[in-house]
Amino acid sequence: MNPLRGANRITARSVAIGMIGLLTAGLAAVAGPTMASAHEGGASMGGMQMSGSPADVGTTQGWYRGHTVTFTYTKDFSCGQPPTSGADSGCELGAMYDRVPAGDFDPLYVIVPLGFTPNQDTLQCPTAGACIDHPSTIDLSRVFGSGTENNLLPPHSHLITTLADKKAEWWDVDVIGVSNQHTWDRIVAAKSYRFVNHLRRADNPNVTDNIPTNLFLYFSAS
Repeated sequence: MNPLRGANRITARSVAIGMIGLLTAGLAAVAGPTMASAHEGGASMGGMQMSGSPADVGTTQGWYRGHTVTFTYTKDFSCGQPPTSGADSGCELGAMYDRVPAGDFDPLYVIVPLGFTPNQDTLQCPTAGACIDHPSTIDLSRVFGSGTENNLLPPHSHLITTLADKKAEWWDVDVIGVSNQHTWDRIVAAKSYRFVNHLRRADNPNVTDNIPTNLFLYFSAS
C-alpha cells in the first residue's frame, strides 16, 4: 500500500506550462459529444461488463507488468472536496486530492489518447462518460481554462503497478496523455507503467507527465 504519495505528483501549474499545447490538441476532443449513464444495467462495451445490481458490480480490464488483468468494481467512485470542482461528479483534473476515502491505497494510471482515435479494442473504457463505477464527468478547467468545468470523462485504458494482494481497495487516479498512435500502440503492446517511464526517459514527446486528480476508484485486480 502507498498512502499519500504527494512527493511523486506534479502540480497543475507545471502541467499547464509544460503540456498545455499537447493536451489542448486532444483531451477535450476525445471526450466526445455523446453522454451515457455510468450505471447502465446489463450493458457490455469493449470488454467492460456492467450489471444491473444495486451494488453496481462490474468489471473492466487493466494492464499490469505486461499482462492483462481484470478489475472487479464493487463501489462507486469517490471525488472528495476540496479541491472545488465544477463537474457534476465533483472530480477534478490537475489538482491533487485533499481528502482520501481510506488510509491505504495504490496508484491507478489512466492513459488517454489525445487527438487520435485508437482501435476500440485497446480502450478498456471506450465510451466517453460511461464506465462502471467511474464518474461521467470531470472538471478540466485547471488545465484548459474556463468552459471545461463539466466535460465527459474521456475514453481510456488502465495501468497498475501492484495487484494489492488481489484484494478490493481504493486506487487514486493519475492521468497520462498519449498523443501519437505509434506511441499508443507501443504502450498497448508493453502493458507496463515501467515502459511508460522508459518512454519519458527517452524524451518521447508524445507522453505527458502524470497529471493528478482527486478521483479514487474502488476495485480488486486479479
